[in-house]
Amino acid sequence: MVAHDHDAASHPRRTFTLADRDDDTPSPRRIGGSSDRRSDTQGTRRRATVDTGSLPEYAVLGALRVSLGGRQLDLGPPQRRAVLAVLLCGARSVVTTTRLVECVWGDEVGDAVLASLHAHVSRLRRELGRPAIVRFAHGYELRITPQQLDADEFGRLVHDGRALVDRGQHHAGRDALRRALSLWRGPPFAEFEGAWWAQAHAVRLEAERLDAIEARIDADVAIGEVGVLGDLQALVVEHPLHEGFCGRLMLALYRSGRQSEALLVARWHRAALVEQAGLVPSPWLTGLEYRILHHDRRLRQPRHLSHTRSARWHGRQADDKRTART
Repeated sequence: MVAHDHDAASHPRRTFTLADRDDDTPSPRRIGGSSDRRSDTQGTRRRATVDTGSLPEYAVLGALRVSLGGRQLDLGPPQRRAVLAVLLCGARSVVTTTRLVECVWGDEVGDAVLASLHAHVSRLRRELGRPAIVRFAHGYELRITPQQLDADEFGRLVHDGRALVDRGQHHAGRDALRRALSLWRGPPFAEFEGAWWAQAHAVRLEAERLDAIEARIDADVAIGEVGVLGDLQALVVEHPLHEGFCGRLMLALYRSGRQSEALLVARWHRAALVEQAGLVPSPWLTGLEYRILHHDRRLRQPRHLSHTRSARWHGRQADDKRTART
C-alpha cells in the first residue's frame, strides 16, 4: 500500500542495498540543470535533435501518464506507479533505495519489500526501455530529457511567453502561455494527493500554474481581450485568498468605471482573509485600494501592474504570514 500523509523526518533512516549490480551500471551523474530552461533572445527554443518518438513521454500535470510512440503505457499496480512517480520527483539524480522504500512502503522493511521494489523497477525498465532507469548500488536514476516531461515543457513555454510579453509581443506571448496552460489535465501527481513525498512538488507546480494564469491575464489586458473581466471574476471566486487575482479584478473594475465594485471586492477579500486564514491584506493590496478610492491617475496606465512579478502577489506564503488585527 502506498504510504500517505507521512513526513520524511518521522521515519528513522535505514540503509537498504540491492545486490547484483547491473554490468552496465555507469558512474553516478546528473543530467540537466538550470541551463535546460534557458531561452534565446527571440523566445524560441534551440533544442538538440532528439527522436522523441523513440523516448517515453511523461505527464505529471494530472494523473501520472506515460506514452511511447503514441501509445499509452500500462504502468501496472499502484505501488509500481508510485515507484515511478518518486523517480520522477527526483529525475536526473539518484534516488536512494531507502528513499523509495520510505515513500512507497512507509514503515515496512525487510527482504520482501526490497524484492518487491526490485521487481517493480525491473518491470518499469522493460516498459520504458533499458536506458530510462539506471541502477546503482544505492539506488536508481531516471534519466530524461527536458522534452520528455510535461512539467518541463510547461516551464519552458511560460518562460518564453513572459519574455515575449516583456518585449511587447503580447499576442505571441499570450499564445505561448495558453499552450503552457493547456498541458494541465488536473492537479499535479493527482493520484498521489496527500502523499508527503509528492506534496512539495505539487504545491510548487500549482503555484507556477497560477503565476502563468496571471501572466496570461496581463497579456490579455494589454491586447484588450474581451472577457478578461469575466475570467478574473471566476478566478477570484475559485481562489478567494489570492491577492494577484483580487488586485487584477479590482483594477479591471476600476478601469471599467466601476469604482464602487472594485472597493467592494477589496472588502470581500479582506473578510475572506480574516475568516479563512486569520490574515490581513498585504500593504500592496491596501495601497491599491487606497489609490482606487482616491482616483490615482496612475491606475489608468495600461502597464501599471504588469511589471509586478507574481512572487510579490502570493501573500499567503509561510514567510509572509501576517496575524490578523483584532
